[in-house]
Amino acid sequence: MRLVYFEDLREGDEFWGEEVIVDPDEMMAYNLKNDPWPIHVDEQAAALSPLGGITASGGFTITLMYRSLLEIYNNADTRWEFLGGIDWKLKFLMPVRPGDRLRAKLTVKSIRPSSKGGRGVLNNLNEVLNQRGETVMSVDVICLLAGRPA
Repeated sequence: MRLVYFEDLREGDEFWGEEVIVDPDEMMAYNLKNDPWPIHVDEQAAALSPLGGITASGGFTITLMYRSLLEIYNNADTRWEFLGGIDWKLKFLMPVRPGDRLRAKLTVKSIRPSSKGGRGVLNNLNEVLNQRGETVMSVDVICLLAGRPA
């Protein structure tokens, strides 16, 4: 397995996750259990909302982002030496609908060694794009990655 340390990443690096399809049944089950607002679970109420129809819960959209990102940083061949998240700035930009095809894109905005040594501070932008290339969600993330062992 290839381990990715903060020294392996460069500003401007881009990574694309695998496509995930918004399964209507899985989405509805998540919405009903975790976020049962009318825009997420009631067809008639959602149709009358400014969004014009049933939409995925934000939590479900985040789940799909993680599912896509796994192909980048935690799969059978590669694992980033992730030590934890520090900060998130999350934006929901467009509704996610049943049947949408989503794909995550990770862009390294900056990276620097941590003042504590042995690790790096990574600022990356995670974007989730739909089948039309529209960004439906973005997350500006600051996290820690381990440094390469001596």
